[in-house]
Amino acid sequence: MPLNKLAIWLWGSNAQDRALLSKLDITLLPYFSLIWFLFGVTRSSYSSAYISGMKEALGFEGKEYNYMNTAYLVVYAVCQMPGTSLLTILRPKYVFVTANVTWSLLTLITFKMTHAWQVILLNAIEGGFSAIAYVGAQFILGSWYRKSELGVRAAVFCVFGQLGTMSGGWIQAGLLQTLAGKNGLPAWKWIFIIVSVMTLPVALFGWVFIPDLPEHRAAWYLTDEQKEHAATRLGTPRKVTWDLTVFKRVLLSWQFYLLPTMFMLYSLCVQMLQNNVMAYWLASRGYTTVQQNNYPTGIYATAILGTVVYAVISDKLQSRWQVSVVIGLSFVIGSAVLVSSPSTDAGYFFAFYFLGTTFAPQAVWYSWMADVTNHDFQLRAITTGFMNSFDFVFVSWWPLIFYPATDAPHYRKGYIASLVTGALTLPLIGIVAYLEKRDTARGILGRSPINDLSTRESDGPHDDPADIDDDEHVPINVQPKTSV
Repeated sequence: MPLNKLAIWLWGSNAQDRALLSKLDITLLPYFSLIWFLFGVTRSSYSSAYISGMKEALGFEGKEYNYMNTAYLVVYAVCQMPGTSLLTILRPKYVFVTANVTWSLLTLITFKMTHAWQVILLNAIEGGFSAIAYVGAQFILGSWYRKSELGVRAAVFCVFGQLGTMSGGWIQAGLLQTLAGKNGLPAWKWIFIIVSVMTLPVALFGWVFIPDLPEHRAAWYLTDEQKEHAATRLGTPRKVTWDLTVFKRVLLSWQFYLLPTMFMLYSLCVQMLQNNVMAYWLASRGYTTVQQNNYPTGIYATAILGTVVYAVISDKLQSRWQVSVVIGLSFVIGSAVLVSSPSTDAGYFFAFYFLGTTFAPQAVWYSWMADVTNHDFQLRAITTGFMNSFDFVFVSWWPLIFYPATDAPHYRKGYIASLVTGALTLPLIGIVAYLEKRDTARGILGRSPINDLSTRESDGPHDDPADIDDDEHVPINVQPKTSV
């Protein structure tokens, strides 16, 4: 039957996996994807509101708009590691829904503000509650999906974020045209009201459909058999407790340093795709204002294509290093074209759009990080948060030096910096691939079979799973009684 063939193509030939994955892909994955989409829309709402009357109404002066964004980014970066760590202690449903609802309400009450400092303060608080949106989702996805399944799901999640950023301006433009002056409210206030109203239902959707972690066996829409299968099919981490050994396990691990460094270099390399670099170049070549706004959106199209294609290939190979090498070479090729100052516009268009495909690490490298840390629950949580926080430490100041608006449209210094940072990813990819192969062969990486108690840590009086009621919260370090 065609439907059965489609189900096998989507979710594999194993009947238990198909039943489980089909439910996760219409609950867990859409929730995180929609939240990340709305995250992009929400952040773009501030820039739209600012140029649509908020600046004058609230008396923004000097660099106060920059202070608003900086306050948000600093708190956002600082809260990512604590946020992912919290997911190992509390049920994720409570963490995510509380964070999402609070973030949405903070966006809503922005329309009532009367001074710029109030919006700056709200943005700082919002940064803390929205910090879990990206890294937390990556952590949860890595807890439910196997190595052969994770890359594609991470790609879908990331693509929704790219769509949110790309379409945020269009949504705001539509709101400005249809709601300006309605009920006596200026257009910029309506932006915050509508964006908040869009986010709240999705946040509440999470209360119903977030399945927490597999070990919790809490998803009401999974059968008892599916709950057991979800809790056992990935195996169990070898390290699962918060104790003094966590510092040693994290700080002496290669994963904590190499993956975040590699991701940071990627983020620095692709700065030419941000900071309005292509738009400035288009303006210098005499393209119209409409073209200056429309042509750069092609970068998002190639980003979506690259993210999905590389993720699919890496899942099929059940290995990330091969596509990572291709991505690294793409960094070098695209940046080298820009450094060479092409004599035709076609060369620039090729470089910008080709480099768009290198947004793929947002899915592929987070999946790779999950692959090489799945043996240690706390290491995976902390490294997931640190990857993005470490990235922000550099991205916050890098464009000021290498892509300042004063260099427009000739960013040769920035292009050279991107060539160097892109090239530096290649040896790191090789080192990570080698260490992954070495530690897998040594039996260090990878989860233990669920019925192999010899490799598990002892955790006191709850080690006997017979004492646990399947309908209650199951601690993350408890073994199920039987495997499926």
